[in-house]
Amino acid sequence: MTFIKKHIPLIIIIVFHIVGFVGFMVNPVYFKSLSPVNLLLSAGLVILMSEQRKWSFYGALILVAILGFLVEVLGVKTELVFGSYHYGNALGYKLYAVPLLIGINWSILLYSTAQLSKFKNGIVNALFGAFLMVGLDFFIEQNASKFDFWYWKGNNIPLQNYLAWFIISFLLNCLVQKHLAQKSNLTAQAFYMVQLAFFSALYWFV
Repeated sequence: MTFIKKHIPLIIIIVFHIVGFVGFMVNPVYFKSLSPVNLLLSAGLVILMSEQRKWSFYGALILVAILGFLVEVLGVKTELVFGSYHYGNALGYKLYAVPLLIGINWSILLYSTAQLSKFKNGIVNALFGAFLMVGLDFFIEQNASKFDFWYWKGNNIPLQNYLAWFIISFLLNCLVQKHLAQKSNLTAQAFYMVQLAFFSALYWFV
């Protein structure tokens, strides 16, 4: 019982993703509209369980959210970063054709991967974190258009997208990893695994 009380936020995240998976199978039109709620709830719980008191931690999260959003704006407008794509409406309000939630998504995923990168060498941590980001992105990309997240020109996901994700994730990890990994957060670590399982299951079964 003590374990359950201690990990209630993680249990909530897992339950919401299970419900979301079943919902996407049964009624994808309705449940895709709940994607922003799921992301915001998960992000809030992950940050809550960080138990951080340092402003550098929150500053790092905000910096990643801003930079991630700006990179996406540049990507959508120029097609030079990730390739040719545009966002649907499932992720909520957009600014410059990019959902504001995308910045939060970059931030919370980078935090989760930083929590899983616990090597002694900072460059190795950044490389491993970038590898984890690209691994998750692969499965997200396979589901994106099905759930109105975003669409690729010709429905083809270019290799450029994965290379850009790796390079950008690596640079962001180099920039803030030390601020995001100082204090261990099991919920953040598990969030990455839940997301990977969620989008992998959607890829194989929906």
